[in-house]
Amino acid sequence: MDLGLAWEWIYDRDFIYGLDEACQRRGIRSYIIHPSNLDETLAIIANGELIIRALLDRASDAIPRFHDLIHLARKGSFWMINELSLLPRAVDKATMHLEFLSAGIDVPYTIILSPWQKSRHVDLSKIRRLGKPFIIKPACGGGGVGVITNAKSVNQVIAARMEIAHDKYLLQEKITPVILGKTRRAWFRVFYVDGDVIPCWWDDLTHIYDELRPEDMRLYGLSRLKDITNKIAQICKLDFFSTEIAVAEGRRFVVVDYVNDMCDMRRKSEYCDGVPDRVVGEIISKLINYAEERLKRQKD
Repeated sequence: MDLGLAWEWIYDRDFIYGLDEACQRRGIRSYIIHPSNLDETLAIIANGELIIRALLDRASDAIPRFHDLIHLARKGSFWMINELSLLPRAVDKATMHLEFLSAGIDVPYTIILSPWQKSRHVDLSKIRRLGKPFIIKPACGGGGVGVITNAKSVNQVIAARMEIAHDKYLLQEKITPVILGKTRRAWFRVFYVDGDVIPCWWDDLTHIYDELRPEDMRLYGLSRLKDITNKIAQICKLDFFSTEIAVAEGRRFVVVDYVNDMCDMRRKSEYCDGVPDRVVGEIISKLINYAEERLKRQKD
């Protein structure tokens, strides 16, 4: 089998089946793996009846048993879209913050705090530099879990650290985007797929996406979105991820959310805060292009 598609989140169904259909059109043999057929799949891989050469994994972060699937598949010639061993570093916001600073990428002023479990007392003497309100976010995790976007007090910092006591925390200045074209907040969600960069408008207040047209890129001088995202890809080394970039006063292109490896691919036609349908289709196409090219090299 060429490409395994592992998933568990109910809202991933359309994305996974869209990938499967695209594989069929391109002559790529795909195999969908869900909790409902995971045991059967493990058994036939263990028996040598199924060999998976590549895997898109959107399940093991939520269901550890999918790691058994990866372990068995690795016994053959195997690779993953987003190699699993790269993820702990790539999704650690504290690590990426320091890496981005070293690479000259503009990021919010940030105070990094050690986990509560490691040290209950931390230096908060510079917290005034953040201004008010400020952002409190755990270094790892996603989906907005543990994030406080309008923090105003040290007590909120203490409570947050205690809530997720094993994780580092970032305290960040709150970035206010400029307004483009009278109404557009200059905040963008940018997708990356193996060298291709797809920026979208993304309103940080409403969480509503819109397509970013080539003419918008030219009109507002937004080519740096692609340059910055390519630089992020070189640092995190992932094949498929998204990032958030805001344009602040002084034409500062500030990366406000670093590397999201599990992109929410719900379609806008189905969910008001979903990704524009054309963008989802483009991402599916580029993922299949990437898989096809790499599978071909693997055979050669």
